Amino acid sequence: MSNKIFIITVFIGNIAFGGVLPKIDVQRVQNTQSTNKLTTKISTQLFNRGLDKHIAKAKVKNSLLHNAELNDVMAQNIIKTIKTVKEQNIVDFLTQSALSGKKVDLSSYSTLVALVQKSSQQILDKEALLDIEKVSFENEKLKAIKVIA
Repeated sequence: MSNKIFIITVFIGNIAFGGVLPKIDVQRVQNTQSTNKLTTKISTQLFNRGLDKHIAKAKVKNSLLHNAELNDVMAQNIIKTIKTVKEQNIVDFLTQSALSGKKVDLSSYSTLVALVQKSSQQILDKEALLDIEKVSFENEKLKAIKVIA
């Protein structure tokens, strides 16, 4: 009798909690990791504008001051805090900077002001400038953490 109760309990438990466990699609995760990088999107946009792939990658590498992971985190921080800036705005801004050969630091206040000004096409008010200052400070902290680690 106790074996039947045990088997029924295990069976019901598997049915009840089996749907709770997430199913991870490893292939999809691997594909999105390589295509969602900021540097990949910038070099793809440069390639679409007519540059060779290796030249586009070299321009992106020379344009960004930090490594790809740190730039991705900084860009996400910008998108999260400044609501008028979308990811495509950042990609367009960095693509233009790479084409002109400018060095870009996503923790620089002046760079962030230029990015927000270009993406919003409006005069920045005091609240927007405070948000930019906050993001700049947070991204500077990220750089410090990355150097220590």
